[in-house]
Amino acid sequence: MMRKYHFLYLIIIGIISCTSHTSDKMLSDTNTADTFKDSREIQAILGKDSSSIRKRELTKIYSLAITDFIKEANKKNNQKFDTLFFGKHVYGQPDDFPDIKLPDKIENTVIRVISPGAGEKIQRERKSVVYINLIGWIEPVKAEFIFVTFSNGGQHAFDFFSDYVFNTGLKKIEHLSSRFEDYIYNDDGSLSRIAVFIDGKFIKDKESE
Repeated sequence: MMRKYHFLYLIIIGIISCTSHTSDKMLSDTNTADTFKDSREIQAILGKDSSSIRKRELTKIYSLAITDFIKEANKKNNQKFDTLFFGKHVYGQPDDFPDIKLPDKIENTVIRVISPGAGEKIQRERKSVVYINLIGWIEPVKAEFIFVTFSNGGQHAFDFFSDYVFNTGLKKIEHLSSRFEDYIYNDDGSLSRIAVFIDGKFIKDKESE
């Protein structure tokens, strides 16, 4: 059962030192996550510009999660994406897509954020499209993401779960765990099973809930 969390503003916020507009370099650098500051420092820094800085930090953690998603999918299935379409769902819920602008490219993959309606339309028209409903819960000390992924004309393909913790001592984001849950279908299109993979290896079939 998925836990529901209140969507809280990050209190562990830092200043992004990299001025490059290419997210590949920003996210491949192991130091990119090492910019989170102690909350006391933040209060002295933010002032009236706190909203814009919060957006930058949200953009950063979402971009990091997408980077990990792309890398893990490639490691598991040798799967490379030309373009990923993300649904900008805003329904007044804690897991609404935040008001941020993602980089145009992440890990050499074109990133497009579109409305759910546009996502349904493009999936009908192009079966090869990979459309993702990215759900995120951000708390003061951790973040959790689920990539609900559709392809083959809108068929639920797999879910990717990725969890992070904000290490205030080391002033960095640490990746805790991730896993894939693949939806496997019978020839008639009915769901056969949900297979769980960790580190690219099959672990078990998921028990029915």
